[in-house]
Amino acid sequence: MIQAAVDNKEAIVAANGALATWTPPESTGRSPKDTYIVRHPQSEGTIDWDSPNNIPMEPDTFDMLFEDALKTLFRKPRLYVTDRVVGADTSYALPVQTVSDQALTALFTDNMFRPVPEDIGRSIFAHRGFTLLVCPYDKLNRVRYEGRLRKLPDGQTSNMAVAMDFDRMLGVVYGSAYGGSVKKLIFTVMNYILPGEGILPLHCSANEGPGGDCALLLGLSGTGKTTLSADPRRALLGDDEHGWSDNGIANFENGCYAKLINLRQEKEPEIWNAVFHEAHYLDHGAIVENCMMYPWGVFDVDDERYTPNSRASYPLSFLTNIKISSMSGHPRTILFLTADANGVLPPVAKLTPEQAMLWFLMGYTSKLA
Repeated sequence: MIQAAVDNKEAIVAANGALATWTPPESTGRSPKDTYIVRHPQSEGTIDWDSPNNIPMEPDTFDMLFEDALKTLFRKPRLYVTDRVVGADTSYALPVQTVSDQALTALFTDNMFRPVPEDIGRSIFAHRGFTLLVCPYDKLNRVRYEGRLRKLPDGQTSNMAVAMDFDRMLGVVYGSAYGGSVKKLIFTVMNYILPGEGILPLHCSANEGPGGDCALLLGLSGTGKTTLSADPRRALLGDDEHGWSDNGIANFENGCYAKLINLRQEKEPEIWNAVFHEAHYLDHGAIVENCMMYPWGVFDVDDERYTPNSRASYPLSFLTNIKISSMSGHPRTILFLTADANGVLPPVAKLTPEQAMLWFLMGYTSKLA
């Protein structure tokens, strides 16, 4: 996949051996307003449609979108298919098949999603896998989707859609080249299907101390989940998405998708070394997305002229202190990362169980400056 990404000119080999890529301006981050959930009569009662981030899509519009993605992929000279799972606990690991014309998309899913375990048959989702079609650099026909997709400020119909059908376990990413669109679509699926099975999905990082004590760090993007969980004294489970079941805590992922802006080696050596260590490009595998790179192949993580949301995707195995199983027992410590610039919360506060539940349900974690 690495060689194919280079041969297809999807990425450039940096001086240290990592792959460097830049997406179009509209794909430097997720597009919540272009993200849809298919609304079916049989399941609509299980989704909060009043939430601004749960935008409904009619089934016939999704059918059009899925058909257009299939036709687009059929015309491509080559396709890349990966079969992975999401979830380290094989009792609820979700099989995910991703189909794309981009080798870099395949490599991203190989970094971020987990290998299919030998005992996948014991998963409650073993026969309910998810299929995802990804057309990152193609655009939808605006006229064809007029009245079906959102209107842009200039009056045109959007030519991008990230859509998921929970009932049929199908998804489409069309027109978004941001790696996070693939990752977050699958995690949204997990966030929907797991509670019905008695499992709590959490947007958090997790690590484990020498005595087996598990800690969770909850917070929005940019509040420090990745940074704080990469503690050399504690084994990392994962930095972003976990499930909490009767068995304990389990990471969803196989890798990390770390922010690079203003990254410092002395402050975050684990992340720095994972991304910027030197290796032959075929042995490296880290994907550096939308970070300034000089002609001689060296990155400038402080340059945010293109976007402050530069990212790196790399497997957990690039870190020195990880728990291979990515699983732990029930957490003893739960931290809410606030990064609160408006002073709604004090810098440090010890919450009662009732207060912790209140803040979790409210969803308030940060007001960044």
